[in-house]
Amino acid sequence: MPNSMIVDESIHPDTHHKELKRVVAISIDTESAEYVYDWAVNNFINPQTDLVVFLNCRIIDAPMAPYINPTGFIEEFDDKRKKKSHLLLREYADRLKPFGIAVRAIALAGEPKTEIVRKTTELKADVLIIGSRGLGKIKRTLLGSVSDYCSHNCHCTVIVVKAHPEHPEGKHEMTNIYKRHSE
Repeated sequence: MPNSMIVDESIHPDTHHKELKRVVAISIDTESAEYVYDWAVNNFINPQTDLVVFLNCRIIDAPMAPYINPTGFIEEFDDKRKKKSHLLLREYADRLKPFGIAVRAIALAGEPKTEIVRKTTELKADVLIIGSRGLGKIKRTLLGSVSDYCSHNCHCTVIVVKAHPEHPEGKHEMTNIYKRHSE
């Protein structure tokens, strides 16, 4: 599969639309999914008016040697990543369904920062919620920061969520989503 090919897969399509006023895109990966989800549920999502769209982008790597035909390698390796991506998206989308929240989950393939910006633009998202890996200045300069790129290039508001300092694995206190909105 060439890197220039755009691949979007709707894993968990929204099956019911209410009077939705806002599209909330939430970018998740295996490292940040838990604390980004917790923060969004406890502090941002409004079940009555929001369509939540989970995004997960997997990178497609190809061998760089000119004498290797990467076709079979890429397809086999990407299938494993694809399944992992779909499981992650389905898990978090299924968590919102019991609350009656309109939810979709979309798997993307390619360079995460450009694909997330492209998809939020296509969705006409009102806000993007994304996690922070907590890279230092040197690593951020060398590797690049997806959240920094998104904050500068997305057409919508970008909220960067950091893991709670007392719980670096990403645990936040959970409260009932309806309790927060009924007070």
